[in-house]
Amino acid sequence: MADKLNDIMASWSASRNVLLYGPPATGKTRLISELFQALDTPPESQRGILLDPNDAASPLSRPNQEITIPQPVKVVWTTFHQSYGYEDFVLGLRPDITTEGTRLQPWAGVFLDAALELDDPSSEYKSVVIFIDEINRGNAARIFGEFMTFLDFDYRDDGRIPLPLPLRQLTYKDGRSEKIFRPGGKKSDIPENFRFPRNIYIVSTMNSVDRAAVPIDSALARRFDRIEMRPNLDVLAQNWGLDKTTIPKPSEDNWETLSPLVTGYLLLDRLNIAIASDFGPEFELGHGLLTSVVSNRTVEGQATPTVEENDTWRSLAAIWDNVLFPQLEDRYSGRPEQLIDLLRVDTAPSLGDYAWKLRTSMSSTVTTRVLSPVRLSELNIDVIQRSLRWLTR
Repeated sequence: MADKLNDIMASWSASRNVLLYGPPATGKTRLISELFQALDTPPESQRGILLDPNDAASPLSRPNQEITIPQPVKVVWTTFHQSYGYEDFVLGLRPDITTEGTRLQPWAGVFLDAALELDDPSSEYKSVVIFIDEINRGNAARIFGEFMTFLDFDYRDDGRIPLPLPLRQLTYKDGRSEKIFRPGGKKSDIPENFRFPRNIYIVSTMNSVDRAAVPIDSALARRFDRIEMRPNLDVLAQNWGLDKTTIPKPSEDNWETLSPLVTGYLLLDRLNIAIASDFGPEFELGHGLLTSVVSNRTVEGQATPTVEENDTWRSLAAIWDNVLFPQLEDRYSGRPEQLIDLLRVDTAPSLGDYAWKLRTSMSSTVTTRVLSPVRLSELNIDVIQRSLRWLTR
């Protein structure tokens, strides 16, 4: 993922926000969580060689990631959802009950609080990075409101056309606003015609498949550099300890000898080729859906307990039942013939039982083209092996 981190840093250096998009389980949230940790606990040096005298084996090392935005950096994490609003992200009014009555007090949301942080002369921070997970799960246009303008760095302080901050909810006196409540018990005020600080950056994720999510409109999308996160078979190969150069192309001569991990690798490859052809690459299955298959592999220098091959087959079958097949049903909803063809129901192996069949009727006058329900993980091990191996061809 180092290349994606470099892309994010390059976008920030060019005064652009970042949107990671792609199917589920392609590592979007994991990538930004790693970046969150890196910025929250930055390396001692931005570049060059680090010396760790306590590490006798490898005292010299390179920094993991060059940080190209002003430091120190404050990081903030938020997740958009259907109930998330302008009041959470920009500015909301909350009742304050006192002996003198009830008064609405302004409370800063995530975006405005970042601006107040950098305007605070007592703050140690030089930049703020806002991490937004699932940006299209909320109504992003409503959440940003008029602050969508300030996603464009040209309209911020030191930009080409700096604009004043439009906060009509606030009252002003003698050129200063009323006190704005902030997280952590802080309070701030701003001058009239306050300009949005420059060094506030956003990195967000978007699920390209979720039909329940709100589409990102063009006015918002053009203010982000889009970085595509695709399913990556190399991650599976590395996770499972497979040598890509030795993975065979399934054929009539070798399909019955494929190992469970090679089968999983080839299965994901074939399914995604079919899905991309039918619906487009944004609907492919993420490699993360398969990384939990139990197997014999080394994790961070430590070998995992020995796993029997049949246990790996059953683990792969369980993931098929609980994860992969529901995803296929969702994508092929309303297209039963294409799903039947994908599962090779009409071209099943000539010998032995096969997991996927068409439903049959006790009446000889009724013909069906409907899949018979089946739980692959509950079948005999030889049927699991034969069925999954056949799907790779």
